[in-house]
Amino acid sequence: MRRRSVPASGLDLLPLGQAGRQRGYRERIRALAHPGRAALGHRNRLSNFAFFVAAAMGGSAATVVAVVLAGWALISLLFRRFVWRFERSDLPVVLSTLFFFLAIAGSDVFHGFEAGEPARAARHVGERLLFLLPLLLIPRMRCSRFPDTLPPAFLGAALGGTLLLPICLLSPGLANGRVDGFSGNEGPFSIAALLAAGWSLLALREGAGRLQRALAVAGMLGGALAVVASGMRGAWPALPLVLFVALVARRRAIAALWRGTSPLLRVALAAAGGAILAGAAFLLAAPLVLRVRMLVGDLSLIAADVDFGTSTSLRRDMYEAATQAIAARPWFGYGESGLWRAIKPYLDTNAFAGFSYTHLHDVFLTVGVIAGFVGLAALVALVAAPLWTAWAARRTEGGNSRLAAAAILTLAFLVPGLTNIMFLHDILDSIWVFAASLVAASVPARREASP
Repeated sequence: MRRRSVPASGLDLLPLGQAGRQRGYRERIRALAHPGRAALGHRNRLSNFAFFVAAAMGGSAATVVAVVLAGWALISLLFRRFVWRFERSDLPVVLSTLFFFLAIAGSDVFHGFEAGEPARAARHVGERLLFLLPLLLIPRMRCSRFPDTLPPAFLGAALGGTLLLPICLLSPGLANGRVDGFSGNEGPFSIAALLAAGWSLLALREGAGRLQRALAVAGMLGGALAVVASGMRGAWPALPLVLFVALVARRRAIAALWRGTSPLLRVALAAAGGAILAGAAFLLAAPLVLRVRMLVGDLSLIAADVDFGTSTSLRRDMYEAATQAIAARPWFGYGESGLWRAIKPYLDTNAFAGFSYTHLHDVFLTVGVIAGFVGLAALVALVAAPLWTAWAARRTEGGNSRLAAAAILTLAFLVPGLTNIMFLHDILDSIWVFAASLVAASVPARREASP
């Protein structure tokens, strides 16, 4: 048997770049336009860093960056700067995003034309094209070695999380506990902040410099503050889970860093942490208590069967109506255009007079009404794909970091999505597809034997 090694990454399939030291501007321009193997892969480091700086702040800049990077990957592919190929470890993410797109878009097209709304259906399909970005992102990301994939993303999340500190503290919404950052919506902002808080701590590794350690801690604090300040009660339970995963993944690095600091510095760090927590409690105590009291009051009214419309009771009514709508058309749903029309017959017209929702405050019910059981199967596959990939590759280079990153990504989206929004929003869709693609592309290419 003769053994042949498959290249470890897309770098090995690229033509060699210009050798030797560059001299003159023409040679520099030529090297920029025709990068060598290491140069092309190393450039992904900057793009991975920049995306998660933008993503942490919860704005549509993340969508713009993701689309631009995918477009640049397409141009590079057309000029044969890298090879369009996928490893077996990429398939869960690639196939799940493709399946989800086809399920949602197929339902939109079918039901949109059925209802005589082809233009509206086409708009919805266009919004879902973000789920096709892994087809371009992953092959380009695979031009990098592991140090240029997830580690710079963690550092970008740390910087973005650090920027959340002034964003939250200067936000007009801080007084009433409803900060939305640059997204204009507290839901996507809270999920982006959850991811930033968890991934920031993953930047806290052994051998990291002081600046990186400081950014990791500040990013975690900024992300945590943003989650709480958003007022999204459905996101709050995810915060301790996300931080727990990150702390477990970095427990050795944290212990080593703690042992390496002087007693005086430990006291100073503890005092600074206490001061930050006290300041956050002072600023957020009143609005948070108000939000909790509102929830308790809503639940009390529901338990007493009082016919009074509250945020919680309206959600309960939507949940019941959604289950009835799914039961009436279980397989392919009603399409995004027909979401509200599908549940409206099962709602109290007086309680919901004059307004409607674009989603049902539960991702499973929302997708179930839009695309039925087919859509739900696609949703489960989509959510499970990063964890499946990371678990299967846990013994490869970066396995611990990859598994923690995938777990944090899943928790940051899934827990809030049970009572609010999760997908079918440009900011959240772009963050998910980029992060999931990076998790897949960070897995080293496997080596095969052939006769």
